[in-house]
Amino acid sequence: MESALSEHKGGALPASGTEPVRSPNLLVFRDERRRVHGLRQKSALLSAIRALSSNPPADQIVTPLILAGEMECGVADAGGDSIQHLQKVTDQLAEALVQGREIHQEQLCGLLAQAAVPDELEISTAEGFAYYALHPLAFAEVWSLLGTLPQQLVVIGIRSIGTTLSAVAAAAARKHGASAVRTTVRPSGHPYNRQTSFSQDPLRLVKDGLRRNAGFLIVDEGPGLSGSSFLSVAEALVRAGVSTANIVLVCSHQPDLDALCAEDAPRRARGFRWVAAPAIQQSVRHDGATFIGGGEWRRWLIPDETLWPAAWTNFERPKYLADSGNGEKTLIKFLGLGPYGEQVRVREEQIAAAKFAPLPRRENGGFAAYPWIFGRPLCSADLSRAVIERLAAYCAFRASAFAASLDNLRALEFMAQHNAREQGVANPGISLRLERPVVADGQMHPHEWMMTANGEILKTDSGIHGDDHFFPGITDIAWDLAGAMIEWRMNPAQCQAFLDVYERLSGDSPGARTNGFLHAYSAFRCAWCAMAAHALRGTDEQLRFERESLQYRASLLRVEDVTSVF
Repeated sequence: MESALSEHKGGALPASGTEPVRSPNLLVFRDERRRVHGLRQKSALLSAIRALSSNPPADQIVTPLILAGEMECGVADAGGDSIQHLQKVTDQLAEALVQGREIHQEQLCGLLAQAAVPDELEISTAEGFAYYALHPLAFAEVWSLLGTLPQQLVVIGIRSIGTTLSAVAAAAARKHGASAVRTTVRPSGHPYNRQTSFSQDPLRLVKDGLRRNAGFLIVDEGPGLSGSSFLSVAEALVRAGVSTANIVLVCSHQPDLDALCAEDAPRRARGFRWVAAPAIQQSVRHDGATFIGGGEWRRWLIPDETLWPAAWTNFERPKYLADSGNGEKTLIKFLGLGPYGEQVRVREEQIAAAKFAPLPRRENGGFAAYPWIFGRPLCSADLSRAVIERLAAYCAFRASAFAASLDNLRALEFMAQHNAREQGVANPGISLRLERPVVADGQMHPHEWMMTANGEILKTDSGIHGDDHFFPGITDIAWDLAGAMIEWRMNPAQCQAFLDVYERLSGDSPGARTNGFLHAYSAFRCAWCAMAAHALRGTDEQLRFERESLQYRASLLRVEDVTSVF
């Protein structure tokens, strides 16, 4: 898979003819591949299929479609020999979504029963489905933009998310009278220099397509910074004998070819035709809803721009504000499609039930609606005994409600040590103890808390950051404790009071491990802001992020100067 996210992960960019500005050599994106039990994953897919009616609405088909695409992708990556059965399941669900075909549950369950699944699968998060409101139907709607194509088509999906998207594109082709076959590939190598070689089955389809003078569609989200995954597959087709005139690269956004940073990418990319799938905003049903994503929410909550927190606008989830006209307003936010959004919504419902946040209401297309909070965001100057107790109670609640399974914090330690060294800490001996693994909040900043008109303190964005594509992922609750202490600029007495309240409410004594998390949190946030400043250079956000990065670096060095903070 190639996305804007995955291509940030490689650090500095390779030299190319365009001489791009080099990215900081920092770690902020975590590896989102996860190992799952094969039979358990298969059971989840079976349950999702059985929950469907014979003619379900599109939104209900998305969940089993995503699960089927993930399983097909995982088995293909593992070299499983039952891939054809799983591919048929994905294809039939895609056709039901695109063509409105009736769901034949017994047939789908029978195909799954024939599919041998490894005991363990490696699954990657489909970032477009999880974070950026990329709807699979966009890769059906793209058909109207493709123009005249050969009647015989070979659709090649780039794993991971390209597995599902290729099934949808092939279903759309068949809906419009073309004959389409489908396969998937996994480019390998450095994110800025991917390479693709066709294994036996994909190569057979390519050779058969050549004999039939077929057209070839390469399907994935992205392209990301380099464009190398798309280019590697297209160039592999050319090496196999396919004419560039018969190749179309179907992507999720129109790329700036001059900005692609793979070696000689602008010239290579211009040798192929790129077609972007149209954005689908069918999920937002409220007429006249105003887009407040991309940092625009600050205009509604913080009138003074000099007080705005920095926003990495590229990676904000879509948000809208709907005004009913009778004084009521509704926030509509993307939580994630299918299973991704469901787990976020369930978390937020639990948080709302505990009176820490507003209650989400399910909307179509992975969105949720919330009553607009009339009030103001807090700032560090608002820190009081009442606020300290509220923060501590929230952390204690998360430690209990969102306990998770995790064996170690090696990846988090490595990230923190690497980033600390890059920020000038000579020997960062950052050591992290894991005692209370949780799905953390990850955003304990003052402006993430709202003071309502009646004095209630509520948390915003409480469900989406703890397992997004940035560090830390699942971690110890001490990550949120350290985050609160740093973001609210607590002095030693306030820190101790905060930890005392947390310990009293949770029964957890975090003091001995907090120091390491103060190091790790500061190192991560310093790096995150530096990466964001680089990505948004030339904008006001660059200046905001540079200031914030310096503040976190000062925090990191301040913690380094103290042998034991608590």
